[in-house]
Amino acid sequence: MYNKFKIGMPALVEYTSLNKLVDLCLELKLDFIELNMNLPYNFIQNINPAELKKIKKETNIEFTMHMPDEADLGTFYESVREGFVNLFSDTLDWSNESGVKLLNLHIIEGAKMTLPNKKVYIYDKYSAEYLNSFIKSIEILSVKANKYDITLSIENSHNFGKPYIQRVLDKAITYPNINLTWDTGHDVVSNYTDRQYLMKNVKKIAHMHFHDAKGQNDHQVPFDGELNISELIEFAKKQDIRMLIEVKTKDALKKSVEILRNAKMI
Repeated sequence: MYNKFKIGMPALVEYTSLNKLVDLCLELKLDFIELNMNLPYNFIQNINPAELKKIKKETNIEFTMHMPDEADLGTFYESVREGFVNLFSDTLDWSNESGVKLLNLHIIEGAKMTLPNKKVYIYDKYSAEYLNSFIKSIEILSVKANKYDITLSIENSHNFGKPYIQRVLDKAITYPNINLTWDTGHDVVSNYTDRQYLMKNVKKIAHMHFHDAKGQNDHQVPFDGELNISELIEFAKKQDIRMLIEVKTKDALKKSVEILRNAKMI
């Protein structure tokens, strides 16, 4: 019996209110909504924690939060790094009040310089400094995440195959409440190098961003790409994790849910 396997939808850029997200989630009979701090209407200062608790009580809909894509916990600029840590810390406080139990975040591969014959990633060139900077952030945030029993889940964004990223991840996931998100479409874009790292750390996978992809085109409806859809869903069930259907429009979301239900996969 699967206790934590739940199916959710993302916040949509075509909407500007939480109520519309909730209405669509109810219409599709899904379990959770992943709010997104790239969208102003999902900023923590714009959503009262009491409102989320009320929604959960009345509808049983749960929430996760996607942190801003540009939030770079390993940046070398100390004042900027501290600013991002403060944002995460404030979001953890807000999440604790709201009942949100998972924050999804990216690990940033950083700036690169294009030379005549290759590209040099600055975080790779200065990998020791990058590791120290990122882990300094994780050490602080892990304490609060552990205190609140909230998961910080680091998402692959077609960069888990890079050795300097892997060294940082190897260290980060040793800290309490630091886990991994498997983004299935980003995995395809990485030519499946993301998956190689994820499968070596399968017990740390706490969340799935589920969408089909082909080549460089991700966030596609199931069966419009090259992924083995049934295999991925079975993984999420066995791993007992939330699975976000991460297509980006209302119409694509409705189509995805219909396809998966008709196929008796969800």
